Amino acid sequence: MTAHLLKTPLVRIRILPGGLRAELKERDRSYRKLVLIYLSGPVGNLLAAAAFYGSQGFGQNLFEGNLAIGLFNLIPAHPLDGGQILLIILYNRMGGSRAVSVLKRLSVVLRIVFCLSGILQIVLYKNPSLLIAVLILPGHKLLEESMGVMRFENLFTRRQRIMKKKVYPVRHIAAMEDCSLGEVLKKLDYDSFHIIYLLNSSMEITGSITEQQILKALESCSSQEPIKTIIH
Repeated sequence: MTAHLLKTPLVRIRILPGGLRAELKERDRSYRKLVLIYLSGPVGNLLAAAAFYGSQGFGQNLFEGNLAIGLFNLIPAHPLDGGQILLIILYNRMGGSRAVSVLKRLSVVLRIVFCLSGILQIVLYKNPSLLIAVLILPGHKLLEESMGVMRFENLFTRRQRIMKKKVYPVRHIAAMEDCSLGEVLKKLDYDSFHIIYLLNSSMEITGSITEQQILKALESCSSQEPIKTIIH
């Protein structure tokens, strides 16, 4: 509903342990809208829990269920809503590689904490729900995929942002000629226009390309293709 109100098209909906996860059309999104969309799910659950607060019987079950799902989805572990929001914030502030590194470490710590809490829940209350939810959460592969999509989408929208701002920061990168397009793509930050210098084995500059040339190359080449093929 929030995506519809913000005019951000949905591609599909995935079923996760904490509920449903909306996947949005990448080129039509803004990161502020994304944060609002991912926040709307847990907030909706918490509002529903508030509506059933103090109820008895089935109403009590609805209160507890919505409260648990809302709080669980706010956990900053990918791909929960809290993790998606943190990924967007970290990506905008420190770039893709560091954001993934921070989220991976945080996810490991949180999984350990909640696994132990789940075991304690089984011992005390004979309820395995928390442990099951944590164990079936997707691993780091999905996080890498999400970051790859964000990087690729930024290449598509960079021109639009540059034309809007008029002046834009530039970042220079040096890469070996045999480096793959995919490897270079992982090094591109969110809010800079990139110029990449190609180096041979003698550390001599053999050419330079821009991120837009990488984008054009990826339309027809594999991400495993050496970057030197762009200028040769």
